[in-house]
Amino acid sequence: MVRSPNLQPNQVAFRVPPNCNKFDIHSYLTNIYGVNVQEVRTMNYATEHKRSRNGKTEVVQSAYKKAIVTINEPFVWPAAPEWCALDEQQHKLGTKAAGRKLKGWRFRASPEDKDKQKQVNQDLMAREQGSSGKK
Repeated sequence: MVRSPNLQPNQVAFRVPPNCNKFDIHSYLTNIYGVNVQEVRTMNYATEHKRSRNGKTEVVQSAYKKAIVTINEPFVWPAAPEWCALDEQQHKLGTKAAGRKLKGWRFRASPEDKDKQKQVNQDLMAREQGSSGKK
């Protein structure tokens, strides 16, 4: 599934292989997921090539097909899990730390940033220990 902000509430966008046709997508969604499909629209996107400095062409993105499916009931994206928020916080704090490192040794983290980093690391460790205990 692809997040597309310009779609109607009862439309969903998918990224499918180029050899899939509308009938395949329609039958897949109705038979596997039990969704009532009203309409399927598809768009083909070509392979993107990029030329490197030494003159060789490289494939940047392979070809794909985008399908916009209209369903009977409105679709609502599920809420993001809480572990995504922890990873996002860790990424933001790490980016700030890397920026300080680039500025030189004189720019140290504030005590608030250090406390945030410790708290996020503790939460991540607790999550890891909890998931390893379940296995």
